[in-house]
Amino acid sequence: MKKITTLSLLIATIAFAKAQHFDTTGVGTWPLLTNSYQTWMQGAFEANRDTSNPYDFGWGAYDVSTHLISGDSIYIIKTVAGDYKAISIDEYASSVYKVTYSNLDKSNKVTKSLNRTPYDTRNFFYYSIDNDQVKDLEPTSDDWDILFSKYPVMMPGFGAYPVAGVLTNHNVEVSQVSFAVGGTYSLSDTANYPWSSDISTIGYDWKDAFASIVHDTIVYFVRDQFGNINELQFTEYGGSATGKFGFEVNGNPDSILLGAGNTNQVYYSLQNDSNVAVNQDHDWDIAIYAQSSFSDLPVRINEVGGVELYVYPLSDINYWNVVGLEEQTVSILSVYPNPAKDVLTIAAHFGQTQNMHVSFYNQVGSLVKTHKLTGQNGISENTIDISELGAGIYIVKLQGDNYSATTRLIVQ
Repeated sequence: MKKITTLSLLIATIAFAKAQHFDTTGVGTWPLLTNSYQTWMQGAFEANRDTSNPYDFGWGAYDVSTHLISGDSIYIIKTVAGDYKAISIDEYASSVYKVTYSNLDKSNKVTKSLNRTPYDTRNFFYYSIDNDQVKDLEPTSDDWDILFSKYPVMMPGFGAYPVAGVLTNHNVEVSQVSFAVGGTYSLSDTANYPWSSDISTIGYDWKDAFASIVHDTIVYFVRDQFGNINELQFTEYGGSATGKFGFEVNGNPDSILLGAGNTNQVYYSLQNDSNVAVNQDHDWDIAIYAQSSFSDLPVRINEVGGVELYVYPLSDINYWNVVGLEEQTVSILSVYPNPAKDVLTIAAHFGQTQNMHVSFYNQVGSLVKTHKLTGQNGISENTIDISELGAGIYIVKLQGDNYSATTRLIVQ
């Protein structure tokens, strides 16, 4: 029954592969993946993460034997330029993210190795798909406490609506204290207004979301990264015409400008009462976590810039291995059982009888096993002994004179 099921799926996959494109029919009805605005540590690429599984990262899974994270999902992304692409995060190893993307017809396929190390004093570094460009857009994480920016929130009756507000950095806590008109407030009031690490605690509700009215009965006590408690109160908002934020920090008046349409981002240090950096570059598609982490590796999208993300529902990451019609001497590669232990069956579809060899690579790219095979015309199966392979994740590559096909194998 296992063989029948596998061959049936293989035949179905071959038939579907002839379309040779990522089918995005009805993409607007697929679940839209979004960034979290409660924490920086969940981006749109993690929105489908199984939080009950500590080894699941949404876009990939952690292997306890190799200590690597391998991608297991393909996404459809709408870029800042409005183009739809297929994209996957293939791997995270030794501080390097490997990302693959292509047009929906699988043309212009690109695989990039994006090293976080040059940016590891920042929270994120950025990548433009359309321009194939890495961007350094943030100041050092230790230098700022709050970020003035535009970001989307869900508004009843409006859907995702971009608002201008304030987000907080890692390790910053906020107590939002309300008081009566003409009344007073003090730090002791925080006993009734719990401290929160939600990055949008300050947010936008110190003003009317649809007007330039500032509520003068709200004050924020902000515990910065160094444990200092600062008093923040807003006094002015210039709306989308100027993006001016007027405020007081510990009684000292100050202001910043996001510009027309609130397009800028301003990083601000409460400890120094000054803006640290202004970012005016929003021509990027994904923001990739730049710091070392054992539990979260968020990849966020430029939602304000119009980027959208969906999980591709028709196949897992191995769908990348489908080759073009002009190369279909080997059209599909399948291995089972997967996970495997001692014996592995390799099934493929060939346009003609031919000799080939199969190679097994570990997650650091080292060749650990090769085996010669003969492929018959049509669907061909070969069984090989893999008992010498240790537990872990392997890349299986089938090669001949004019073809190459790969897939992923888990060995228990």
